[in-house]
Amino acid sequence: MNFIQNIPFFSLFLILLSAIASPFLSQKNGALRLAQGVQLAVTLLSGWLLTELWQTGTSFTYQMGHFPAPWGNELKAGPLEALFAASFSLVMLLSFTGGTRDIQRDIRPERQGMFCLLMQLLYAALLAMVYTNDLFTAYVFIEIAAITACVAVVAKESGKSVVAAIRYLVFSCLGSGLVLLGISILYCVTGHLLMEDLGEIIAQLVSGGTYMVPLTAAALLMTLGLSIKSAQFPFHAWLPDAHASATTSASAILSGLVLKGYIVLLIKLIVRVFGDSMLISIYMDDLLFLLGLTGMLFASVAALRQEDVKRMVAYSSSAQISYIFLALGLGSRAGTAAACFQILAHAFTKPMIFVGAGALIRAGRGGHYWSDLRGAAWRDPMAGLAFTVGGLSLCGLPLLAGFSSKYGLAVAALAAEWQTMPALFGIAASSVLNATYYIPAILAIWGKRAEREQLLHHTVQDYQIAIVCFLVCNVILGMGVGPLFEVIYQGLELL
Repeated sequence: MNFIQNIPFFSLFLILLSAIASPFLSQKNGALRLAQGVQLAVTLLSGWLLTELWQTGTSFTYQMGHFPAPWGNELKAGPLEALFAASFSLVMLLSFTGGTRDIQRDIRPERQGMFCLLMQLLYAALLAMVYTNDLFTAYVFIEIAAITACVAVVAKESGKSVVAAIRYLVFSCLGSGLVLLGISILYCVTGHLLMEDLGEIIAQLVSGGTYMVPLTAAALLMTLGLSIKSAQFPFHAWLPDAHASATTSASAILSGLVLKGYIVLLIKLIVRVFGDSMLISIYMDDLLFLLGLTGMLFASVAALRQEDVKRMVAYSSSAQISYIFLALGLGSRAGTAAACFQILAHAFTKPMIFVGAGALIRAGRGGHYWSDLRGAAWRDPMAGLAFTVGGLSLCGLPLLAGFSSKYGLAVAALAAEWQTMPALFGIAASSVLNATYYIPAILAIWGKRAEREQLLHHTVQDYQIAIVCFLVCNVILGMGVGPLFEVIYQGLELL
């Protein structure tokens, strides 16, 4: 076996090893630096894996413990999995780096090691959901992601964060339970848990018209459960409080990565297990489309009413997640590719906005409301630039990631059937609503500069380096849409 085929397992092993070591590092910032070092190493390894698989146009499976199914489980890696792993790892690193100051401020020094342990476990769970080829393993890491995400919210140890974490836990348990019920039904019907085996048997059952009711129930339960966990409208009630109450790094990771991990798993279920034909036959694509369309509009309207910067950005996340569901609801390979690109675009844009918002809150002397942040960008121009570029990207400004994502979705919608006009209307209306709340917010942070206003920082800070990297990635996603879609289509063929 080539070493490159060990990268998925080695990445998970390295992350878990660093998580175990984090609480025992007594040196100041030792746990933070260890986590960042491992995240950088896994980013480089995943980039190497992506390059090799893209050039060769191949995928491979890795048997955990070298035991074949049904005793062992498998990891599977292709160009799409490697792309998601590299992107998630880089976003994790930049979110951690961008929120280091807030971690040091919001979390007691003796608990920062435990916080790093939890975040590394969350990171491992996300990569496991990307790579796993086994439904039960996927469920185990769904639960690990849910628990660690809830603790990440409450790590700030405020009354609001505790209430938000409890609400998050309730919704998360509901979603996990539905997913587990769906997996149980599939196992009872097919006797398999590996995705390829499930896909083959389900295709045979669907062609024969047998077991359609339990298969439909399983598909609905698993889709509904993952929709709840990814904060898709109307199951997004837990999202604003959770993201607004957490420290900056946790907010960025929850919005940029955790929500996407569940959707990546949903895409694998659609493509590898159930198949497009079955989902179309049970009108699952129409359900996903309608959920996405309504979520784009209602979540954007809710964001308009927010005075707290983090709550506004959180509602915006729910709206952006709805773009993914709308694309999946088109029921075509072009729609699935557009959904994958939206995952990448939002994963790099929203954490940048949260990191910028966290720095603006510090510049605004701790105030979370727009009245407190007026003119804050003059005190920290780099944070203001991050928030401005991120907001304009989500509004659809050309040459940025958000525009390329909307363009890809519009192209996919043009090839659809009855969904074409509603999809184009939803994209246009949502873009206008995005501009309606992001542009006034941008004008507020760049408000009238006081005569004695001075910059708060005269030296380069860690979060400023993270912001520069986020800006570069956003432009690359905006201008390199062709090669990225080539990788995505290649990965979907091998998924």
